[in-house]
Amino acid sequence: MMSEVFLELDFEDAEEAQRQRDLRMEVLQAEGWVCTPENLYRVDGKRVYLLTADMPSTQEDKADHSPRRKTKPTRSDHAKSKFERR
Repeated sequence: MMSEVFLELDFEDAEEAQRQRDLRMEVLQAEGWVCTPENLYRVDGKRVYLLTADMPSTQEDKADHSPRRKTKPTRSDHAKSKFERR
């Protein structure tokens, strides 16, 4: 996971900070990152534009790290034989 911050104070105005964040998001998305933009405020009211990006995992990675499911034996066979009359 990666996060980048674009502060209103670092640019001419808030719109430029947001524009730079959005441009960076386009670049990262073109590289395959999944991005989430957020608009935050500091205590003094100045805007903060946050960009969080994650590289999506492949199906192979998911299979390697997912917990294995253990299958439980069904009880239907036991239930049937238990209640059958002979």
